[in-house]
Amino acid sequence: MFHTRTSHPRPLHPPRAHRRRISVHQSSPYDHVVLVSVDTLRSDAMSAHPKPLWPHTYRNIRPVRTSVLDTLASRGAYFPNMISAAPYTAASHGAIFTGQYPLHNGLHEFYNGSLRAPSIFTYGRRDGRRTVMKVDFPIILGKELGFTRDIDTYLVEEDDAFVEAVAAADRSVALAHFGSVHVPYGFHNLTLGGDAYREKVAELEAELPDELPFVDRLVETYRDAEDADLLMRYKRATTYLHQQGAYDRLFQLYLDGVAHFQATRLSAFLDRLTERVTATGKRMLLVLFADHGEEFDEQTNGHFNSMSEGVLRVPLIIVGDGIPPGTYEHRIRTVDIAPTALDLAAIPAPALKNFDGRSLASVVRGTEPLDGDASAVAESYNVELNDFIAFQERQLNGRTPGPLPHFLVGHAAYLGDRRVVRMTRHYSDSLQRATPCDRVQVERFGADGVPRPDPDDDGADLLALLDDYRTALREPEPTTVTDDIRGQLRSLGYSV
Repeated sequence: MFHTRTSHPRPLHPPRAHRRRISVHQSSPYDHVVLVSVDTLRSDAMSAHPKPLWPHTYRNIRPVRTSVLDTLASRGAYFPNMISAAPYTAASHGAIFTGQYPLHNGLHEFYNGSLRAPSIFTYGRRDGRRTVMKVDFPIILGKELGFTRDIDTYLVEEDDAFVEAVAAADRSVALAHFGSVHVPYGFHNLTLGGDAYREKVAELEAELPDELPFVDRLVETYRDAEDADLLMRYKRATTYLHQQGAYDRLFQLYLDGVAHFQATRLSAFLDRLTERVTATGKRMLLVLFADHGEEFDEQTNGHFNSMSEGVLRVPLIIVGDGIPPGTYEHRIRTVDIAPTALDLAAIPAPALKNFDGRSLASVVRGTEPLDGDASAVAESYNVELNDFIAFQERQLNGRTPGPLPHFLVGHAAYLGDRRVVRMTRHYSDSLQRATPCDRVQVERFGADGVPRPDPDDDGADLLALLDDYRTALREPEPTTVTDDIRGQLRSLGYSV
């Protein structure tokens, strides 16, 4: 359960000798491993969630039914309490694909760096599988940050082409990323949103005054003039609502967007995918997850700068032949996804893998219980908004964008039924400026899964977990290469 506390919490990074080996079988039980990423889907946006957080925060909300997601969860292994490694798309997906935390895989900032660790697609390719990736956010999940490495077929916003690419492959590891739950909630763009999108923008603008707030001009995908204009108008409306403290109204827009996406896009996609793969006589492992959620309060308008539990807690659903239905409420991490999927599909990986996550394959198969809440960390690195807007405009105009300085906004650590949140930056109301701060809060999870402040807990062990994790940022000590070291390297086959 969410409130279970273990007397000996699992270490964040188990010693190498004790890291779980990824099992390798003679043949895979699944021809296709299909990852489905629903960007910005917080765990309790699903009506099947056993202990939703949002009713404790928002009032006068009209619940929505997420029947497609709920049905999928009822057919397989459903984990409603998974902690994301980061509250934004790039670093979160990097951790999911590699099974390594952001400070270990090369991609921890909001928009900097590049994946340098092998991914689930790397191992799929080595296993002779075709790798396919379809994304709604090519500016984020593209070549600039290393996401297209080891991808055979890369698609942008082409759901049908993705299904056909998977069905045409003998075996595959594939990702379908959906951005429709992100702002503008439920629509993604004009091509997919159509007149319903135009009508929603007009409805929101009818509530606006003559003078409107500053709005960012950031985009995650390529848009024509009308599409870009609609997005800016939608953002301007939601920014105004946030400044007015209309958090319930914003959360309702978000939930309605989840329902709209499910009804207009996800349902048809899953039906087509299942039908086409079944027609080929192949077996499929479907792994559906989110990268982060969405929250609205005085500090957060969305997700990127937030350590809110509603932002960090996301769902995982795994469906396939031989996987019995079950709901597992103990805490897991997004870094557990890659080792679990590789294990279930019997895709070979090095015997001593540097996964920060662990394989949950035996839990998914129903042969072992989920033994307690995993320890976890999450961090947010970001930039000054105006700096990022200028950087992206240079990039989209084909100019050299130059450097993009980042800073730590905040981070969180989890052990047993406790967590700590340490914020080091505070954003202004318009999110334009981030000023330094030092705010630490220790929270304890109740039986309802809600974290509440515990003023008597100094969180020393939790803060130590964060400090240990951040040692990955330290520059390595220089090493003098001696003749003895050279000899040892040569004996291992290296040319030095």
